[in-house]
Amino acid sequence: MRLVPRRVGVVVVVLLVGLLSPGVVEAADDDRTCRRGDRGRVLGFDRVASHPTAADARAYFEEWAEFYRDFYQFPADLPTDIGHGFDSYKVAYCTVDVGAVPTAATGNVSVPRKAGPLATVAYLHGTSVSFYDAPSNPNIFGDLSENGESFDGPPSSAIFAGGGFVYVAPDYLGLGDSTVPRHRYFHAATEASSAADLLVAARDVLGSLKVRRSGELFTFGFSQGGHAALALHRLLQRRGDEVTATATVGGVFDPERFFLSGIADTTTLTVPLYVAYLLLAYDDIYDVYGRLSEVFRPPYAGRVPGLFDMEHFFDDVLAGLPPTSRELLTASYFRAVRTNPDEPMRVRLRQNAVDRWQPRTPIRVYHSPVDEEVSFEDMLVSVGRLRSRGAEVTVRRLPGLDHVNSWVRAMPRAADYFETLSAA
Repeated sequence: MRLVPRRVGVVVVVLLVGLLSPGVVEAADDDRTCRRGDRGRVLGFDRVASHPTAADARAYFEEWAEFYRDFYQFPADLPTDIGHGFDSYKVAYCTVDVGAVPTAATGNVSVPRKAGPLATVAYLHGTSVSFYDAPSNPNIFGDLSENGESFDGPPSSAIFAGGGFVYVAPDYLGLGDSTVPRHRYFHAATEASSAADLLVAARDVLGSLKVRRSGELFTFGFSQGGHAALALHRLLQRRGDEVTATATVGGVFDPERFFLSGIADTTTLTVPLYVAYLLLAYDDIYDVYGRLSEVFRPPYAGRVPGLFDMEHFFDDVLAGLPPTSRELLTASYFRAVRTNPDEPMRVRLRQNAVDRWQPRTPIRVYHSPVDEEVSFEDMLVSVGRLRSRGAEVTVRRLPGLDHVNSWVRAMPRAADYFETLSAA
């Protein structure tokens, strides 16, 4: 969930440190069709970036930070602990869509240049509205194309893989090379399954690369990715797979509260994007309303689907929407969804909550009390629900930081936290 600097009419070419020409490694049987029973099968993998030394990895992170520094007011000395070079691979693999329908997806597996055995961090990224804005794309900036910019992938891979962890990051369905026409936004089941199936695929990729892994598995999620991280942790626990710990920053755990807070918010300019995105995605999945004109005011009823075609910049989507949700939604729908807890959209949002179960291993929540995107108070409600079920949840406040700066500051802290658990 973030705003990006607008780039209009400028072609930017970036040379990543040590970027290698693609060299796809096909699946053994050369069959790239996903069928039932194929979950986690590797369709192919391709080295897409290489940062041979720790200095190269730090330069990659700093290049990303410098590109966004003025926009997000990043300090000149963002704290990181990048001690290793790393290589990034784009992995194509089989997973499932809604209704357990087989489908292909992509993700990033990054390997530190460090002797094993290595712990693993499953990284779950925040809101993206563009298919190319996904962790499997290593580009920091670029034109509106398949090689356009990736916001979450570069800094998170640099911090976690550069910090000595195997980094495994799903693109999610509808992003990367997925053929799902629109991202399954805040759909807990496919967030979790796309991540869990990439973890299975990663075992084969890492085996091919002769990478030794330890038994520690951590999950980390930013914003929407906080929701995905808890959904993944819950799925793995139910399967009997041990998660060592989970950390989140600016995370959403109750989509219904997030949606209701969003339609009531009249000051945060990004909120109408999240509201519209949720409404489109949940109608794709659950058929929660009839005609678009029943939900969206004109001219937005005719405009919104095209904005969320997965081919627009984040700020271009925002430019096509009004500044508040009240101006986006029809008066009748706005009133119904605010007042009726049995309204179909709210029922489905509630079904996707990830704060009503009992994790057996620790959860650490990083959050700023002044986070403008995800309410600190809503987070505390969700933490209370998890604790009431016996979960060990600690909250680490990040005073004075906005949503994106919270994320950038939390990642190295989480890496240090995971390191202490790995060494225990």
